[in-house]
Amino acid sequence: MNSQNTQVAVTGNCVIKDESKTVKRLFTSLLLTVKNLSLYPPGHTICTNSISQFHTQLTAFLKKHKILKLEIERDRITCQGKIISECIPEEGTLHYTLFRDGILWLELMDGIEQKELTDIFLLINRYTKLSAEPEGDIVTAFWEIQFPHMNYEVAELSWGDGQGGKDFSDLVSGTSTITQAAEPEYREKEYQSDPPIDMTKVALTPEEDASLQDMIRMEEDTDRTSYLDALLDSLLQNREEINFSKIIDALSEEFTLSLARKDFVISLKILDGIQYVLDICREELPWTEDLIKEFFRSVSDVEYLAPLKDIWEQIGQDDAAILQDIFMHLNPESIKMPLALLSQPQPAPQKKILLDLIIQLVSKDTYSLELALNNTNENLLERLVAVITEMEGGHSMKYLLKISGHTSGRIRYEAIKGILKLEPGRIKDMLNLIDDSEDSIRQLVLEHMGHSQDDAVEEFLISYIKKNKSGNIDANYIIQCFRILGKCGSLHSVPFLRETLLKWGFLSGTRRTVFRRGAAIALGTLGITQADEVLERAGRSFFPGVKGAVINIRQDLDREAGNV
Repeated sequence: MNSQNTQVAVTGNCVIKDESKTVKRLFTSLLLTVKNLSLYPPGHTICTNSISQFHTQLTAFLKKHKILKLEIERDRITCQGKIISECIPEEGTLHYTLFRDGILWLELMDGIEQKELTDIFLLINRYTKLSAEPEGDIVTAFWEIQFPHMNYEVAELSWGDGQGGKDFSDLVSGTSTITQAAEPEYREKEYQSDPPIDMTKVALTPEEDASLQDMIRMEEDTDRTSYLDALLDSLLQNREEINFSKIIDALSEEFTLSLARKDFVISLKILDGIQYVLDICREELPWTEDLIKEFFRSVSDVEYLAPLKDIWEQIGQDDAAILQDIFMHLNPESIKMPLALLSQPQPAPQKKILLDLIIQLVSKDTYSLELALNNTNENLLERLVAVITEMEGGHSMKYLLKISGHTSGRIRYEAIKGILKLEPGRIKDMLNLIDDSEDSIRQLVLEHMGHSQDDAVEEFLISYIKKNKSGNIDANYIIQCFRILGKCGSLHSVPFLRETLLKWGFLSGTRRTVFRRGAAIALGTLGITQADEVLERAGRSFFPGVKGAVINIRQDLDREAGNV
C-alpha cells in the first residue's frame, strides 16, 4: 500500500540512470550514520557529525534528482533496478529492521531538513536496538509521526489471529493522522508550520556576526575531524570485507568533498590514515590491500580531483606544499589533473605552482613523465629537461632524444644541451646542427665541437668550410668555424689552412679576406710547430693581404693572452 506521495515517486523515476556509483556512496554514508548511532549515545559529537555529513550529501543529491527511493528485498537493496547493496538480513542491521517489518521501499524527498532527518535516524536506531521486543515496530512509529519528506510502502499484513483482526493497512497508510494511542514522545514531534519570525528582533550586530562566523568555522573544523577519525577508526575495527569496502567508499567521497572545500589538511589526513591502515592490516587481513589500492586508483582519477578546477584560482603559496604532499600519495595517473589545469589561462603564481607540482610528480615516476611529455606546454617541457637530465637508471637519454626533435627551437636547445651534458661524445651525431635554423643551437654545437679532439669532428669542419667558400654564410660565422677548427684540429688541418691562407687567390676580394683571416686564426689557435711555421712564412709574404692577416691575428692572440 503506497503512502500519500506515491505519485511524486512515479514522476521521479529518473532519479537513477548513470548515478549508481553516487547512490552507493550515499547509501554507505547512511549505513555509517546508523552504525555510529548504535555505538554512541544520541547527541554525541560523532553522531551529530555523521548525520550532518549525510544530510549534506543527501541534500546535494536531492537538489539534482528530487527523490531517493530505496527498494528493500530479502537479500539486497536496489534503486531504480540497480543493486546498491547485497546482504542477508541480520538482526541489528538496517536491512533487517526494514525487511522484518515489511517495508517494501523507503523514499526521501527534496526539502528534508537536518532535524527531520535526525528524528528519522533516532527512530530507526530505536527499533533496531529493540528488534527483539514483541511490541511496537518501525512502521507504526513512521505512521504516528508522519514525516513530511519521507514516504514508504509496506506489504499487506494482518494483525491478530485472523478473527476480528485489525487490517494492518490502516497503520501503514501515509495519510493517517496521529492517534490518541501514540506515545507522548512521538506525538509532540508532529510537524506543523512555525509562526513567522520578525527578523528585525533577532538581527546581529557586525561584531556579533563576525564572532558567530568564527565559532561556526571552528565547530565545522572540529566536526569534520571527529567524523573522519570515526571513519578511520572503523576501518581498523572492521574485520568484514563488505563493511570495510563501504567505509572506503565513504572516505573516497569525503576526499573529493574536502578538495571542493579547499580543506587540504583533511584531504591529506585521509590519505595518510588509509596508508596507515594498509601498513597495519596488510599481513593480518591481506584482502585489505586490494581494496586500498583500488581506493588510491580511484581518488587519483580526474573525476575525483575535478573540484580543483573550480577552486584553482584561490590556490596560494600556503596551499602549494600540502597540495604537493597530497599528490605524492596518489598514483601516477593523478598528473593528468595538473596537466589539464596547466593548459588553461591563469596568473603566473598559479602556473608556477602547477609547474613545480608536475616536476615533483615526474621525478617520482616515469609513467608520469610519459604523460607530461605529451603535453604541448613549452614552459613545462623546458623545465622537464632539467629533471630528465638528473634522472637515474639510464632513462634520460631516451627522453632527451625524443624532445630534441621538438618543433620549438627553445625546447630543442634544452634537450640537446642535456644530451651533450650526459654524453659529450654524441657531438659526432649532431654535427649537421651547425646549420640549424636556431642560432642558439648552432652556437651550442660549435662550442661542444671546440672541446672535442675527435678526427671526425675535425674532418667535418674542414669539409664544411670548403663547401661554403663561395656560399652566402655570414662572414662572422665562417670566422667562428675557423676558430673552432683551431681548437679541435690537429696536424691534419695544417695543409688545408696553409692553402687557404696562401693560395686561395681565385676568391673574390671580400670573401678572400674573410677566409685568409679565418685560416690565420685557426693556425694561431692550433698551437703546434707546423702551424706556427706556416704563419711565419705568411708573415714574410709579398702580398699585403696575407701579411696583414698574420699581423692582425698575432695582435689579437697577444691581446687575448694579456701580453698587450
